[in-house]
Amino acid sequence: MAKILLLSPPYLDLYGELSRAAGRYFPLGLGYIASYLRKYGGHEVSIYEPEAQGLKHEDIKKIVKNSKADVIGLTCSTPNFTRAVELAKMCRDNSKARIVLGGVHATAIPEFIIKNYSDVFDCVVVGEGEITMLELVDAFKSNSHLKDIKGIVYKDNNRIVRTEMRPYIDDLNSLPFPARDLIPQNLFVPNSHNARYKNCITILTSRGCPFNCSFCAARLVSGVRYRMHSADYVLEEMEMLKRDYGARQLLITDDTFTINHERLIKICEGMIKRKFNLEWFCFSQVNVVNKELLTLMKKAGCYNIGFGVESADEEIRKRMGKNIRSSDVISAVHTANKLGIKTQTFYILGTPGETKQQMEKTIEFAKEVNSTLVFFNMLVPYPGTKDFDYYFSETPLEDIDWRNFVAIGEHCVLSKNTAVEPEEIEKIISKANLNYYTSPKRLFNVLRNIGSFYEFSNYCIGGFSFLKQIFKWAG
Repeated sequence: MAKILLLSPPYLDLYGELSRAAGRYFPLGLGYIASYLRKYGGHEVSIYEPEAQGLKHEDIKKIVKNSKADVIGLTCSTPNFTRAVELAKMCRDNSKARIVLGGVHATAIPEFIIKNYSDVFDCVVVGEGEITMLELVDAFKSNSHLKDIKGIVYKDNNRIVRTEMRPYIDDLNSLPFPARDLIPQNLFVPNSHNARYKNCITILTSRGCPFNCSFCAARLVSGVRYRMHSADYVLEEMEMLKRDYGARQLLITDDTFTINHERLIKICEGMIKRKFNLEWFCFSQVNVVNKELLTLMKKAGCYNIGFGVESADEEIRKRMGKNIRSSDVISAVHTANKLGIKTQTFYILGTPGETKQQMEKTIEFAKEVNSTLVFFNMLVPYPGTKDFDYYFSETPLEDIDWRNFVAIGEHCVLSKNTAVEPEEIEKIISKANLNYYTSPKRLFNVLRNIGSFYEFSNYCIGGFSFLKQIFKWAG
């Protein structure tokens, strides 16, 4: 048996003015790895999420020292990669453990990371981490060679080695539920705009995305083939979350929860039959829902749904790989609105070649769509995406400040090759948000969809933070 310490680097302050509105979520990726290591390896595992647990630098250092861990695993996204490096250095100075990095950013540029940070990372995991991490722990424990472990990048005598890609896990039901017991779940809270109840828990019911959006890096880890937990597995997990953790609200974090209609219907009917009385949010695509499905989802507790629209311009959507029609957007959102489901639509400004006129077209279209909440986001081209290659292919990776790659950040990271200047994109987004939310009609739509005092108080906190950021973008 080995001792494994899993850590999630801090990130909230990277949101700047919006940090008070940002959520603190249980790290599901680490949770799955922890439960897999316990079930299939019999290993002793602990997880720490410093921000949710209120842990400072000295607290983490003490945890690392006292853990006597054999292996330390860290995960990171792009904006908190720098924090992951700092955390790994602290681990290296205070532990003899082997240190492993995984996550979407690590999967996108593993050779770069090993080349530049092999002094703090012994290995980088590429893709899904459960099986790979178990094999790594066993290899480290027995001092075996790493060459036969699929899905990793490491250094061997100053030579960078990348092993064969690990196949994606076909049977997701073979994965035990994430090890949520390792951190008190009441420490985690959702983003302000998704907060209806304090007892809110995240759940992931599928992996992989068949869509090919130019800006999305999620498919780097989970692949393009859509794989699902069965409806029975999902219902059992939901029941456990309500029974053991007192869940009142679920955030379903699948890229698109509504792809497989047969499974979706089974889940919704199961929630109704078992009288879960849970309210939940999910992401969807406008062309994979209809009135019948949305009606059933509403009956099963879906109070909030998010649609990625991205642009109103057909040419821009085509460049994005976004195969939807404007008529589908209007139909899906208006149908959900009429059913009393809170709607969110997401738009991206700054796609390669996008002009100011095309951006303004999107902003006007958003008003016609009339979702409860709208998010006008500056493009953040993450490593491993087509948009990153367009904007940063000639930029040395070591010259990039990854801390600026925040989904809803303070500054536009597009420094060149843009049809519209970065500062102008910020101003356009500032004006778009002000125009949308100062409309009495749309403000009323926001207020009438509030279902609890907790949701109202979070709107107040989040709204004030958002307003401050809007004025910053305006300059």
